[in-house]
Amino acid sequence: MEETSATHDAALVQESRSTWFIPGAIIAAGILLAISIYIVRTTIVPTAPKGDISYLRPVSDTDHIIGNPSAPVVIIEYADMDSSYSKAFQQTMEQLMAEYAPAGKVAWVYRHFPLIDQYRNSELHAEAAECASSLGNPNTFWSFIDILQARAPGNQVYNPENYNSIVETLGIDTARFQSCLQANLYRERVSKDISNAIEIGAYSAPTTVVLIKGQKAVPISGALPYDAMKKIIQESITRAK
Repeated sequence: MEETSATHDAALVQESRSTWFIPGAIIAAGILLAISIYIVRTTIVPTAPKGDISYLRPVSDTDHIIGNPSAPVVIIEYADMDSSYSKAFQQTMEQLMAEYAPAGKVAWVYRHFPLIDQYRNSELHAEAAECASSLGNPNTFWSFIDILQARAPGNQVYNPENYNSIVETLGIDTARFQSCLQANLYRERVSKDISNAIEIGAYSAPTTVVLIKGQKAVPISGALPYDAMKKIIQESITRAK
């Protein structure tokens, strides 16, 4: 699943209870098989964004990273904090990183891609997370996102008027936080993430790029479920040189 401006219709394939002649049954079976293959493929196989992946910004020490930055597999995510799909993928990635990060084989990089045409406060959320991060410790950025999304789960959107309650929970001085936010200190940083996401062809959130050592980058659109993402990670670790 992914967050886009388009609305997709769901198709249901039902088995007919009619009695067919043998030739008709063979033809129908072929059609149903083709449809079932299409459904499986579109459900499991990720969709690559249409852009130039060569424009992907290299990972640096300014990025927000969980895991070893030199890991053979690095997952770069462009996300929107208010997007229900980004929220779901956030939980998936946190679960996977708890499994893979300790071994040093996988790293996760979070970058901002607020869909402001759908979530008017999402860009401000990104700036707020950066301000909180600058005033806290290395884990503050991730904690800010976790708390915001926990307080506005699913399709709910978070009200910026409640930022102070998050930073208080994180032990950050609210006056310093508000000063940072009102001065737009991290607007340029967030804008750079947005620009880079667009350059590589991102149009939805989350959009993810899997970097595999010695291999070409693999772009993915959509919030893949745990099992599908784990399969990609396992295969990527195997392919890494």
